[in-house]
Amino acid sequence: MRQHPDGLPVAQDLQAVHRVLEESFQDHFSSYRESFPEFIMRLREDPGHRWDHWWLATVEVDGEQLPAGAVVTTVLPEDAEGFEGTYVDYIGVHRRARGRGVAKSLLNTVISETARRGGNRVGLEVDADSPTGADGLYTSMGWVTTYRTQSWHLDLDLR
Repeated sequence: MRQHPDGLPVAQDLQAVHRVLEESFQDHFSSYRESFPEFIMRLREDPGHRWDHWWLATVEVDGEQLPAGAVVTTVLPEDAEGFEGTYVDYIGVHRRARGRGVAKSLLNTVISETARRGGNRVGLEVDADSPTGADGLYTSMGWVTTYRTQSWHLDLDLR
């Protein structure tokens, strides 16, 4: 994302990240609308939050650069060997840009930036039933599953 000289992000880019992520996850079973202020406040509360760990990808559509994907990451605490890592809080690609390598490009950026900063690992969680097949992308890039969880839900009819 673009930054001001003091290191703070440009508001327009922050809003674009929020919008891309909101629209990217609309078809996910646990999706809910989160206002921009709620989104920013919640992520800033994370002790690993850093503004320079947010990225926004664009694609050209009819001669115009449009927001296509976004990734928000945080710093993971040092491991037993003293190395920090990176955790992918959110990665989303807008429907208009799927199948164009946007997610892979964003992940490669996160991996290279983690290594450049001296980190030794990148982690994320994914819904195995993701309608986008995200788990297939991670596997194709060499990521491995370290554990699995189950999430149980019950919908109540309140009528």
